Amino acid sequence: MRRTITTALGIWRRKGPLWPLKAAGSAAGSMIRGTARGLMVEPSRGCTGFCSGCPVPDDPLRMTPESFEECLSARGARPVTIHFAGKHSDPLDSPFLPELASIASRRSAMVSVSTIGLGLRPGWESLPVNRWIISIPAAREGSWTALRGTCRLDELKDNLRRLTGTGKVMVELVLTLWKPSVGDDAELRHLADECGVKSIRTVFGRYDPEGYHLGRIENLALDHPLCPYLLENGEVRLRDRPGGCPVAGAVFMDASGAISPCPFTGDPGASEMEMERRKAHRSYEACAYCP
Repeated sequence: MRRTITTALGIWRRKGPLWPLKAAGSAAGSMIRGTARGLMVEPSRGCTGFCSGCPVPDDPLRMTPESFEECLSARGARPVTIHFAGKHSDPLDSPFLPELASIASRRSAMVSVSTIGLGLRPGWESLPVNRWIISIPAAREGSWTALRGTCRLDELKDNLRRLTGTGKVMVELVLTLWKPSVGDDAELRHLADECGVKSIRTVFGRYDPEGYHLGRIENLALDHPLCPYLLENGEVRLRDRPGGCPVAGAVFMDASGAISPCPFTGDPGASEMEMERRKAHRSYEACAYCP
């Protein structure tokens, strides 16, 4: 919540005193139409990581600007926030990201991008994006290589400097703690200082039974006392009962335009209101291993 408020205050300063009224109007429209306030959008099913052992589609499905406009129009209400993200994919793979970001800026009050930070093309640091969330698997060369099979830390640093160098957007650097990277906290702070990133945080890697790479059991930081997971009889389970849904108030639109409750579960035919109700009760199968 604090991060969202910080971003919102920055947008308010840039867009003027009427911006909060526009955001409130979008929120009211979503409530009236029974749609989620936030929309997570997958621009591409491709990825820019090229991790060892992770299959990358030769010709991934990519959302076009025309289809994005159509999907937004079909929902009726304008979302308050549009967040470009992926499932086993990354937004920076999409050649249409500038056009998609421009549409999102016109059709919502706040635009953000969640990415691994690799493959940032020339000029993209100036896209109409209010917050960039850069998620990295490690902050040291050795732990990065252990997880990815190769290390692209220098490329990441260059991209972070380009983003922070604009001085116009919030850039957040998130270290996802996996088994090889649980000791990278100090290196994360050094990396942030080196690249001009003011906002950093750490999270634990999320178990993903469908994951091609990092979500596998062998990469979970199970020996860390704060890890949310336990391994019992070869099965992963949460240490504690899961709290509220981490993506409450938002739904996921994949690259085909289909709407799901979140990137990790589906609910064909359900309304967005029903999806939100079920997420609130944590009744989807994927909720059982989502912290």
